[in-house]
Amino acid sequence: MIEAFEKQTVREAEAKVVAEHPQGSLMKKAAGEVSDTTVEFLLARGAKVEETRILGLVGGGDNGGDCLYALSYLAKLGYPCLALLLTDKPHEKALAAAEKAEVTIERVDLAGSSRQIARLTSRRARAAQVWIDGLVGTGVNGKLREPLAQVAQELNRLYETRRLKVLRVAIDIPSGIFTDDGRLPGPFLAADVTVTMGGRKSSCLLPPAAYQFGQVRLVDLGLPMKEARLARLEASDVGALWPVPGAEDHKYTRGVVQVVAGSSAFPLTGVMCVEGAGRAGAGMVRYVGPEDAAFAILSRFPQAVSGAGKHQCLLAGPGIDPKDSARVREAINQAVQAATSGIPLVLDAGAIDFYPQIVAQVPGGQLSHRAVLTPHAGEAARLLSTLGAGGGRGGVTRAEVEASPAAWAQFLADKTRATVLLKGAVTVIASPEETMFSQAGAPFWTGTAGSGDVLAGITAAVLAQHQARAEQSGRRLTPSQMSAAVASAAWVHAMAARKAAGLPFTGDDLSGGASLGAPIVATDIARQVPRAIAYALSQA
Repeated sequence: MIEAFEKQTVREAEAKVVAEHPQGSLMKKAAGEVSDTTVEFLLARGAKVEETRILGLVGGGDNGGDCLYALSYLAKLGYPCLALLLTDKPHEKALAAAEKAEVTIERVDLAGSSRQIARLTSRRARAAQVWIDGLVGTGVNGKLREPLAQVAQELNRLYETRRLKVLRVAIDIPSGIFTDDGRLPGPFLAADVTVTMGGRKSSCLLPPAAYQFGQVRLVDLGLPMKEARLARLEASDVGALWPVPGAEDHKYTRGVVQVVAGSSAFPLTGVMCVEGAGRAGAGMVRYVGPEDAAFAILSRFPQAVSGAGKHQCLLAGPGIDPKDSARVREAINQAVQAATSGIPLVLDAGAIDFYPQIVAQVPGGQLSHRAVLTPHAGEAARLLSTLGAGGGRGGVTRAEVEASPAAWAQFLADKTRATVLLKGAVTVIASPEETMFSQAGAPFWTGTAGSGDVLAGITAAVLAQHQARAEQSGRRLTPSQMSAAVASAAWVHAMAARKAAGLPFTGDDLSGGASLGAPIVATDIARQVPRAIAYALSQA
């Protein structure tokens, strides 16, 4: 499991360890990792040492010191290195080490305008094949200040417009990403790889900031870290969590999913939900819907059963026509029954818009952690606005949710008391007072019609299986079990999409790798679900 922490938590732990080690030893270790990582990436690109110019963007404080020491190591290996000092207070010992290693040192006249400084930096950057970002680290809050703000903007513009094949290496965090909740309130310098120190910062797992880190390499400094409140499941975690049937299990004990999806207007919408649930291991999938929709679904997935019955998880919402009042009432009634009985309930797509009508009929007027809301940003914005978020300014917009998905997902979880799965290239799973999960790795091709229906089906299936086991042992699913199970469903969906797109199961580089592969459709994802689960089980 990958864990991440708030900046201040890491800094406090780091201060204790620094005090126990010889002065500068941890900085040199960190710099060595930056140097080694840079060389590793350059070798993978087939770059020649003498032809690879490395530019170090040097700020003050420890990040600048890390950068200078890293340049000294790279210079000793034969790489032509330039340290551009964008501070009047560089780390003295690190600067001396860089000078001794014959790193070219250029001091920038900070009395010039921000524009002049940015243009100078841009000229130096054009001539380099590697940029090492040692401008600022976790000790800064708020926004990147001038002239560094304009420097970051200019370098990002240069990278994007010139389509440079430069390697961008960030030390600890990409400069300008200072928030703990993934927001990007100001200019920043994006990276292809980030070498982070002591502990992963929460922003490297939370969107939209997570998209700017590239690959993340952790330098273990032996910090005494507290329990993480943000995590990402990996294959071995999912394999350990996923229910596996035993010799005495049968279709009723393996978990039954009941799907209320589709309508006469959208008869095939339920197919993806049903297939996703079936391929994720549910012992049976029941479909409840109009006769024409049921016929269409059963003709595509004959393993399903038409009609309501005993079940361990209800999935409601996808493809229900809001103009079909009878179908809407059926979905609401089924959801109320599930919420009242205490079995897991997955509210997806249209059912999220029915939330007020559902809770109005639930005893106590509130859902529990056993209910799962699965909105995309637009659906989340509508529900947030319905719940009164945004005050008197007209509610919450989709853009606002996309700018800070972790914060809004947590707001929804706290307000509804449900488990919230907020979909995106990074999917965030939030629940009241529990660890937040951030799942990634799906190729960007995954954003296609029906993909969310497959995810809803997988989620319902894993919850039904856990619920079946809980019923057999006389237990009830806890909030932590619910959130971890939902996160495991998100992992399976992402890995199935990777396999469908022709990618290996490993990898979650959101700055580039996630966009590779081939175009896919939702049925491709559904068909790869068993293989993703098999891979997870093999790694447990």
